[in-house]
Amino acid sequence: MVQVFRLGYVHFGTPNLARMVKYYSDVLGFSVTHQDASSAYVSTSIDHHNVVLTADERPGIKGFGLQLRPGISAAGAAAELESAGIPATVRTNALRGIQELVEFTDVDGYTVHLFPEMQGVEHGFKAHGVGPNKVGHLSVRVKDAERSVEYYKQFGFINTDWIEDFFGFMTCNRDHHVLNFCTSDRKEMHHMALELRDYSHLIRSMDELGRNGIPILWGPSRHGAGHNIATYHRDPDGNMIELFTDADIYVPELGIFEPRPWHENFPQKPRVWGTDECITRWGTSFEQSLV
Repeated sequence: MVQVFRLGYVHFGTPNLARMVKYYSDVLGFSVTHQDASSAYVSTSIDHHNVVLTADERPGIKGFGLQLRPGISAAGAAAELESAGIPATVRTNALRGIQELVEFTDVDGYTVHLFPEMQGVEHGFKAHGVGPNKVGHLSVRVKDAERSVEYYKQFGFINTDWIEDFFGFMTCNRDHHVLNFCTSDRKEMHHMALELRDYSHLIRSMDELGRNGIPILWGPSRHGAGHNIATYHRDPDGNMIELFTDADIYVPELGIFEPRPWHENFPQKPRVWGTDECITRWGTSFEQSLV
């Protein structure tokens, strides 16, 4: 089995590269590790990049990268994919900071990269802007969430929670979710989530958005599945971005989540949530549907 252990980066196309770089650098507090006329690479702290931006007439997600567990080479991963009937290509220096990766198209047509190693940088966190810990998770719209959940199990992902039968949560480490899949009639990103350190960091981050004239779509409130305290806004291209903190920690060996004050059951196990009870445990109202 090809196993991964984290979400390394998300790749976006953008019709206004300079505007998106300014948003990531000045508002979100990412460091720009490379920029030219056609692309930019930005990092939360020590990775060469966690978001890739490429000039494109169409905005939105172009793909994402998952890091392979130690000891799995690009060639080895490609061979396993091919044996499973998934066409895969080993690419060298296709992206800056990554010498070798495996590229394939998943069951819903998303471009996925598997990479063994990424070049590091030594700048750490920036002193201004939001300054998230990391890109916490990625949510994409798919034709059939149940099918996508089953598909990604072959990469070592575990299904944690569901919202009814249309929104599946998956992890490849101890985070509540690293990927999730929303059944939809269109193929596009649902949201990308950035992990913050604590609730005070979340409040400071919303002040940062306010200073930059970026309205909050919804939140803050505590979700049911994952129990993260979350707020949502849109980037300059209209992509939905979640800022969150205090998400559940999964213990795969026990099949439960670490205890939290807001858990409904003790121990809290993966479950199927109703839509209304999952979106907010605080009763926060919102005008725009998140799902």
